[in-house]
Amino acid sequence: MANLAAANVTHRKTRTAVSVFAVAMEVAMVMLLVGMANGTLGDISNRLQNVGADVLFQPPDASLILGATSAVMPVKFVDLMQEVAGVTDVTPVLNWHVSQIKGESRAVNLWAIDYPSFQRISGGLDIVAGRGLEERNTLVMDTVLASATGVKVGELLPMLNREFTVAGICRAGAGGRLYARLDDIQESIGTPEKASFFLIKGASALEADKLTQRLQERFKGYKITPMAQVSRAMQQNAVGLEQFKKALTGIAVVISFLVVLLAMYTTIIERTREIGILRAIGAGQATVVRLVIAESALICAAGVVVGMLLAVFGSWYLPRLFPTLAVTLSREWALIASFLGLAGGLLGSIYPAVKAARMDPIQALNFE
Repeated sequence: MANLAAANVTHRKTRTAVSVFAVAMEVAMVMLLVGMANGTLGDISNRLQNVGADVLFQPPDASLILGATSAVMPVKFVDLMQEVAGVTDVTPVLNWHVSQIKGESRAVNLWAIDYPSFQRISGGLDIVAGRGLEERNTLVMDTVLASATGVKVGELLPMLNREFTVAGICRAGAGGRLYARLDDIQESIGTPEKASFFLIKGASALEADKLTQRLQERFKGYKITPMAQVSRAMQQNAVGLEQFKKALTGIAVVISFLVVLLAMYTTIIERTREIGILRAIGAGQATVVRLVIAESALICAAGVVVGMLLAVFGSWYLPRLFPTLAVTLSREWALIASFLGLAGGLLGSIYPAVKAARMDPIQALNFE
């Protein structure tokens, strides 16, 4: 039975290849799209956690995806926070979305920072070329964004109705991808003495939960998150992410179902005479059903393997094509995508299998 199913699969090589590729694209699409969503959230949370702060302080109902924040809190909150027991340092950050660099569309989070206090909390920007933000109207860009844009130290960048000089390049992996002085950006966007969020350093990272509780008692209603919990909270609170995943899985099942249904249905029509011969020599309906489903299973299994290879290649190639893009493939979603490809394909083979099994042997043998 297995040999006959394999022979049937290789009999129409072009159709089989197209069916395998369609299932593979469904598997790769699920893995890569979910991988990009998870990778983006993971990249944001990792860069936040690597800054060196213990607690993230945001306005009420703020999003943990910092691109959605704006300058709404007074910088004078720093003095009030430092009155809370356990707080050793606070730095305000104004997060601003930059949509264009050197005339090209980009989606970049610019962190406008109070340079001295940010240096104390983070240990300083890891400058690999040039210098820091000691002077007004200067920028520091991380290595990933510099590579993507081709920007060099000393280059002038028009932004927010003024010209900034790229003073330095810092190592990527912590904070934003682009840094500016807090006062420069406040002036440029007309939000004096305002910040998007605050990074708080405590006496000990082990006491971050207790420090968070004390801050919440002092600043009721504000969103205060220990850095160690940012990643989990971001996954749980990402608006629409779960709905996106559910919609994606539904689409994946439909794609594999329709592809295999069409492929197997046309195969049954073309092989009507062969099926009649099988029935005439004693093959029962169950045998024909198993044969068709086995053929479908081989196509789907090959599609799953090819899809996984495409997803792995995509996770390697896409960040090289778009350096600021993060793709994180997970074993969990590899299994889910594989199951969806197999399940959709097998469901799609049921109707053609039943149709083949119910053929009248005499009519099938006379089919031209």
